[in-house]
Amino acid sequence: MSALLRPLSRAYAAGVAFRLALYRRRLFRVRDAGRPVISVGNIAAGGTGKTPFVLWLAGELVSRGLAPAILTRGYGRTGRGTVVVSDGAGARASVDASGDEAAVLARALPGVPVVADGNRSRGAARALALRPATSVFLLDDGFSHVGLARNVDVVLLDATAPEAGGALLPEGRLREPLSSLARADLIVVTRSEQADPSAAASLAARYAPGVPVYRAETEVTGIVDARDTPVRRLDLPGPTLAAVAGLARPDAFFATLRSLGIEPAAEIAFPDHAPYGPRQLGRISREAAAAGATAVVTTDKDWVKLEGRCPLPLYRVSIRMKVADASFLPDLLGRLSRPPN
Repeated sequence: MSALLRPLSRAYAAGVAFRLALYRRRLFRVRDAGRPVISVGNIAAGGTGKTPFVLWLAGELVSRGLAPAILTRGYGRTGRGTVVVSDGAGARASVDASGDEAAVLARALPGVPVVADGNRSRGAARALALRPATSVFLLDDGFSHVGLARNVDVVLLDATAPEAGGALLPEGRLREPLSSLARADLIVVTRSEQADPSAAASLAARYAPGVPVYRAETEVTGIVDARDTPVRRLDLPGPTLAAVAGLARPDAFFATLRSLGIEPAAEIAFPDHAPYGPRQLGRISREAAAAGATAVVTTDKDWVKLEGRCPLPLYRVSIRMKVADASFLPDLLGRLSRPPN
């Protein structure tokens, strides 16, 4: 299969290189957002923890007196154009209109505007109209979105799979070649509690020599029920749980459950950004019934789509991410005054 996909990966690589060259030579316009921009992204197709990282970083910026707004594409949303996912003052769009990751950010950060638009400069203009006092933009999944100038490029590498298959899409999971790491200003190795981060650090040293490398850890903050009431692990229905995950790497969620001592009766995986319409909900019902499961446990990202739709009682495992190195934020903030690139 790898050999069959390799020609497609080569064609994809040529397209990526051509597009980046057009921006590098200014044949395509790079637009200014009007405020400093911190881009958070990766070179792999999903699964590195961008959403928990952006959530953590936005909270840290707020705690330091900054006024961030989040710009996202809004993967999986039903509409097009600009969607105000959250106005930062309580109003939120539906998860169908905003996309799952944007909805997670809006719920967790009620005071931070979140705007979804594939055209990030247009999204930035809308965010500034909502809140002129915005002092910094967080560009979610922005590493490859080179049409918007940024002051700092933060690139995430997953400690459990830093090379992402070692090949470009569709042969592997890389959206850009590993050499693109040289464009990073800061590299953060995520999930460093699950795997030795040294392999990712070595990869960074090889392709981005001199770029600072930091470690981020993910931890479970709790399990809640449909009323957002904390639930003790021992009070869960144990072997009658069905685990449901629509992620780029659902195995990571299932591994988290096992680390908590939870052995679900069924593990039901869907593609990333699964919409959870009648077909998906029917599959959950069938596979849960076949395994004898009477409840569902899922992720924050899937919760926002399954809430009010899941045919079984629903539990959510909440996580948070944080950078373990105290010098990361001072390093990041010290770079914000640089001219955008």
